[in-house]
Amino acid sequence: MLLATAAAGALRSPWPLLVGGGALLAALVVVARDGWTPQGSFGAANGLTIARAALLGGLPPAAALGAGPAIGVSLLFLGADGVDGWLARRRGRTSEFGAFLDKETDALFLLLLCAVAAFQNRLPLWILGAGLLRYVFVVVVFLLDPPEKTEERSNLARYLYGAMVGALLLSFLPYPALYRPLVLLAAGALAVSFGRSLWGIVPRGQAFGEPDGGGRT
Repeated sequence: MLLATAAAGALRSPWPLLVGGGALLAALVVVARDGWTPQGSFGAANGLTIARAALLGGLPPAAALGAGPAIGVSLLFLGADGVDGWLARRRGRTSEFGAFLDKETDALFLLLLCAVAAFQNRLPLWILGAGLLRYVFVVVVFLLDPPEKTEERSNLARYLYGAMVGALLLSFLPYPALYRPLVLLAAGALAVSFGRSLWGIVPRGQAFGEPDGGGRT
């Protein structure tokens, strides 16, 4: 996704992000096929998450039509968010794969929304950094190899994600004096949240790239 973002920035187009993100989500489905659900099937909840991911393909053309269609597609995506988790819990099909698939789909949506706003000159290119926070987090966790491979989900993180998305959606309106400070504030808060999550899962004193337990007595 870092390479896809570089290509998107060079081309001033969000399509490399959709291609790269879609390929990674497809790879995740294939690699984790043994853990889709406790029952072994893919499940309706995971199917809904995939449908939400497919909906993202409509965001760039909708944004090209104007603010209304872009906001409409985004709200439809957000409206289905949480339904997949509720459906999985109701049917007893919750899984680590499902939670991870949901998070990565949300991360792709945020990055795509940042890219569309940047490439339409609604926001400066630095906003792509806010969209990449999740991916940078995953890379750092992979390199540090802590005992916990994912952050603990919290209501605060959900609220900050929602605030970031809301600020980005405001950028489709013709009020830069209003939305730019809000985007800056939301991006800063989101960066702090990711830093806090990383601090919470990486053991103190662990050297960069050192496996868990290698630097402790």
